[in-house]
Amino acid sequence: MWMRPILRIILSMGHKMNTQRPEYVRIPSAITLVSGETARTHLNRLLTSNISNDQLLSRRHSVICDLNGRITSYQLHADLGEQILLVHGDSVSENLRNNLTTGVTWNENVNVSIGDGAIHRILVYGEGAENVIIKLGVNVNHLNSANWVEYNDSMISVIDADDGTPIYELLVPTRELSDLIMNLEGFGVIEGKKDTAIALQSSKGILDSSINLSGNNPLHLGLTEIVDLKKGCYPGQEIHARMESRDAIKKTLSSFRSNSQLSIGRHKTSNGLGVQVISSDQFTQEWINLIVHPRDLTLDPAINIQIDNEKISCHLV
Repeated sequence: MWMRPILRIILSMGHKMNTQRPEYVRIPSAITLVSGETARTHLNRLLTSNISNDQLLSRRHSVICDLNGRITSYQLHADLGEQILLVHGDSVSENLRNNLTTGVTWNENVNVSIGDGAIHRILVYGEGAENVIIKLGVNVNHLNSANWVEYNDSMISVIDADDGTPIYELLVPTRELSDLIMNLEGFGVIEGKKDTAIALQSSKGILDSSINLSGNNPLHLGLTEIVDLKKGCYPGQEIHARMESRDAIKKTLSSFRSNSQLSIGRHKTSNGLGVQVISSDQFTQEWINLIVHPRDLTLDPAINIQIDNEKISCHLV
């Protein structure tokens, strides 16, 4: 579901990226609920992926593209059967909701509801995070990134645990939020920073659902697992199919570290090649950056990006 995994080691430290103690952070998120007897069919027509066979409590990411094959929204799913909860950045709310309310035929039953502020997305990570989740009464052996597990009236999953530094994700209704935070802090979990949580995911090659990917081609972001060219038509499908058949995917996404923050947007390397910074988030004294670049760009030992009058050296994570 994410870009090709990269080395998960901080080269300057020789250790896996993690905080020294467990932390929690609230990731600002917008909430959209799609419901109705034909909601899944309608949503499936819009997505690049196929959700027709998703089961209750399935977890996945998806994108909706325009006719030019460029992303208009990137969202996280929590499948509730006849209801599908979509968690996304507020910056894509208008595009997403406009797409969802367009093209519904007279004989379809599709409802689109706004749930902003009703559900909160919480990440728990850092050294000892697994023990904290166990203390909450959750069997961590039941958690995987493809499904949600019910926890009281909330849901919990794990974003990634393959390298021994799991990041746990909870969707929590407002009425349970204060109790959850009280329990977490009672177990010694401190409130962290959004940058840290996003940087930890970026270092693993994971695109957090709060990152705005609008205007990018998903194939340039390594999102091949959520682009299903065999599912049939969807907006942008012809563009994606042509790119794949003609071996025309000339860009890719990699994770880099730098000693200063990179501004989001398009820049040039020192040798004049175009790159695009998708995100730049601080972890301790470094910044972890997701950068779209030409596939044939020489990355070793580093690339130098020109921003204003400053040349910033970026090393692969």
